[in-house]
Amino acid sequence: MKARRIRAVEMVRQIRDRQARLLRNKTRAEVLAFFRAAGEEAMADARRRSRTRRKAG
Repeated sequence: MKARRIRAVEMVRQIRDRQARLLRNKTRAEVLAFFRAAGEEAMADARRRSRTRRKAG
């Protein structure tokens, strides 16, 4: 199996630029709500993946 090359810096820059466009005209409260919701979703996803790994192992 051939390893895939991951361009992490470019990927992070694209994410940052996309978020900047989305949040450009938002208030401070809206920006905080955006990141809070994203963090909560990431934590929920991590919990789901963790449970799946425990069941499979």
